[in-house]
Amino acid sequence: MKRTLICFTVIGIAVMAGSYAFGADSCTDCHGNEVRMKELGYPQFIVPLTELRVQLRMPASCTDCHLGNFQAPSKEEAHKGMLTLRAVNRKWSALTRAEMPPPDVADWPSLGTRGKNRAAQLGPKRLIDGELKDNPDYRTIIWHDKNPSTLAYNPLIAEKTCGRCHPDHVKGFAKTSMGGAGGVHTQSQYGYWTGPAGPQSCGPWVGTLSQPEQDKFTDEALKLFNTHSTMVMPESAAYNMQRNCNQCHVGCLDCHANPQKNDTTDPRKGVHTIVKKPEPLACYGGGRAFACHAGPLERRRGDGYLRAEFTQATEAGKKILKDMPDVHARKGIACVDCHESNRETNYHGDLRRDVNCSKCHQTGVESHAKGLHKNVDCSACHTALIGGYAFNFWTAGGEPGTENPATRIQDYLVDAVPPVLIKNPRGVWIPVHPVPHTSGNVKADEVKISRRLLFRNKPDAAVERRYVSNDSYAVTGLVKNLDESDHDTMVWLNLDRIAHGMGKSRTCEGCHAGAAQKITTNFSPGSYKDVEDGSYTIIADEKGLRITDFKGPGGGPMAKGLVPLKGKWGLKGNFALPKIKDKKLYGKLKKEYETGKFVH
Repeated sequence: MKRTLICFTVIGIAVMAGSYAFGADSCTDCHGNEVRMKELGYPQFIVPLTELRVQLRMPASCTDCHLGNFQAPSKEEAHKGMLTLRAVNRKWSALTRAEMPPPDVADWPSLGTRGKNRAAQLGPKRLIDGELKDNPDYRTIIWHDKNPSTLAYNPLIAEKTCGRCHPDHVKGFAKTSMGGAGGVHTQSQYGYWTGPAGPQSCGPWVGTLSQPEQDKFTDEALKLFNTHSTMVMPESAAYNMQRNCNQCHVGCLDCHANPQKNDTTDPRKGVHTIVKKPEPLACYGGGRAFACHAGPLERRRGDGYLRAEFTQATEAGKKILKDMPDVHARKGIACVDCHESNRETNYHGDLRRDVNCSKCHQTGVESHAKGLHKNVDCSACHTALIGGYAFNFWTAGGEPGTENPATRIQDYLVDAVPPVLIKNPRGVWIPVHPVPHTSGNVKADEVKISRRLLFRNKPDAAVERRYVSNDSYAVTGLVKNLDESDHDTMVWLNLDRIAHGMGKSRTCEGCHAGAAQKITTNFSPGSYKDVEDGSYTIIADEKGLRITDFKGPGGGPMAKGLVPLKGKWGLKGNFALPKIKDKKLYGKLKKEYETGKFVH
């Protein structure tokens, strides 16, 4: 029997009128026969009917989810056109088990949770010196509702599988940003560094997907980028960049599949476990890759929800942050408990970016709205420390002749540090993570230096979106002829709003020790030019916001690679915190905070 079949099923399919659901068919006749499967040499693919019923919690058949032909008398005919799990290798090829090298299959006999690292516990493994480790030859795995060529969700496959019983869910999901819909898919609107939407930390969107199957790349987005770049991005590099994005933009199974080890004490646990409500781990990549929301939270924002082994910071920062998951995560609250469905659209998977804290904290929200800190966001106090990126260098990389001008060097991370507090356009103080960025090979005459902080909404940025964003950016400099690779280089700051990693609030001195915010942080070693480890200082005061005081390893001089950028990461403006007007009242409230009597 070929190693192409993994009976892994799509999300909750309800009872279908006239369906044979779990009736006699070649799938269950074969895979439900323990003796036969062992004789064929595939005991890992024994799937008893009783197990399927309990784990799926629905009467769907194998072909309802995997397609194929349940009436075919032979294995070859039954498997024709069948959908199956795939592993994505380093060359971005999505391989079935039959296409994988035999040693890789031998150490990854079936789907299940293996290893201690939840970030990749479902992916291919290798047994090395008796220890099970992640197989470095593979990036991730993709479920069978994604396209093997683009790694993007396939709406038509979903219609043939999940959509047979959930047509409204599938149709609505296709209109959401998670489902890859145009217009509302915010990331796809960042076409080039100097565009009207502004630069974005995750990079330009260079591979538009064909419709309706999203199974091919079209070249209009790539042509747009190359029109505004002084170095041409090759098609292969562009589409591999897009595959990296597409592995995160989800399908049905990414949220609702929850495969795990079989448990004799709990028959609901196993390879075919389907859940109605996605768990936080599903939002973090589902155990198939360190991606999805784990990337933006743990790296870009630094405000991890789960943290633990997902924590991204220097080694010193990890020691502090890894044991500081969000208080809501500690209480077992799922992401979708707070990020509820948008009742205005009723599209399945259209989750609100904003949350209603009063649902659980009504008294606190009401008192806060009347208190001294009514113009301070909850997370400004309750997210005391973050990690995440120290730099993002978008530079030229790759083999000679195939250089990609948008290669991201993102391996620099900061210590556990407090976020910076700024005012959003509504006058509310919010916490942000300022990260210095560069983007090479821009056209110098297109670069517009920002006079103030720009938020990622109209009119500051030409972005169509359903929800107001508190993320912001500022183009702070231009370095002409930086080097032979990046030529004219735009220098900019990315400031993403912090909203997770919540717990015990900052101390009063954390905000009120002075009007100026000064945060000195070490950063871990990286791979940009000669820039190793070191430190820098973020200053936000009445003069502006700036990254300064760069030092090299051991407090030595700054790296030569940073010298042309010195003084470029700075924005004028008043970023000082409010001064204490009533010191007597402040002393009283400070004492109440220290004794646990402080009221919002």
